[in-house]
Amino acid sequence: MAVAIGKGYFREEGLDVEIIFTGGSAPTVQATLSGQIDIGSATVEPVFQIREQVGKNGKVVLIYNYIRRPTGSIAVLDSSKVKSLADFKGVVIGDSSLGSGNLLLANGILAKAGLQVDKDFSHVAVGTGAAALNALTTGRVGALSLWDTEYAAMRAVGTKLRTFTHPDAEKLFSTTYYATPAYIEKNGDIVKRFGRAMAKATYFTSLNPTAALKIMYKAYPQTRTAGQTVEQELKKDLIALNARLELLIAGDPMKTRTWGKYEPDAIAEWDRFAVSAKIIKSPMDLSDLYTNKFVESYNDFDPAEIERDAKNWKE
Repeated sequence: MAVAIGKGYFREEGLDVEIIFTGGSAPTVQATLSGQIDIGSATVEPVFQIREQVGKNGKVVLIYNYIRRPTGSIAVLDSSKVKSLADFKGVVIGDSSLGSGNLLLANGILAKAGLQVDKDFSHVAVGTGAAALNALTTGRVGALSLWDTEYAAMRAVGTKLRTFTHPDAEKLFSTTYYATPAYIEKNGDIVKRFGRAMAKATYFTSLNPTAALKIMYKAYPQTRTAGQTVEQELKKDLIALNARLELLIAGDPMKTRTWGKYEPDAIAEWDRFAVSAKIIKSPMDLSDLYTNKFVESYNDFDPAEIERDAKNWKE
């Protein structure tokens, strides 16, 4: 998103985008439902859960498939006695926040092993980055429920981790964009332009990740680590970003012109996983859960222009 702003892709689409940080996936869904946010971004678990809890007033529609493969898993130190999902019984798991979608994913993964949250294991908020790593290495928590880029950054500083997931979870997509049905009906053209800018920015990032990170550092200085040079920061962050790019461009969306597209099989798999993992109690009506009607517009750009942008980028 920093690239979409910094490179002017939003501006080219006539959009003035403000990014709001909510601290978790569930609060983001709730803020979208209340109209505080126009387009939300979160993992899918709270979308399902809030739909089931609130009914028709809790519906948002998935509009842009952003991270096309799962990012979340449960991590332990390599020295941990935990060797299987069943071994998480009695473990305290650290999360970025208690509103994190990864918390629900962890619950779902462990439910596959017959473990129940608050009975067999528990959660505590530990934040991300150095704070989360400190909670793990000091024994405050026995595991972390974070995501690929966090684990990559920890490994980059020498921490040896083992991660756990479940085969059913490996088939899922991750962070996605969504909006309310009312917003989509009224602002379909904005949705088209937003998705196209995001597709351009993601493609640019895949071509020149170093430039993408420098653009982010400039737009959001708080993403830099105090006391580190840009070169030191890049060395660490490129490891994390390259790990994430594998998921962002899975299936080669540039070649197939499928930026933002949801595969019906993947949607159905999410529904099956959410039920079996006890994220929701019963299957969802998937007919209005997502839309692909804007996909053609998302992909309506010349890749050669983005390739030139990436090749010729200068600070």
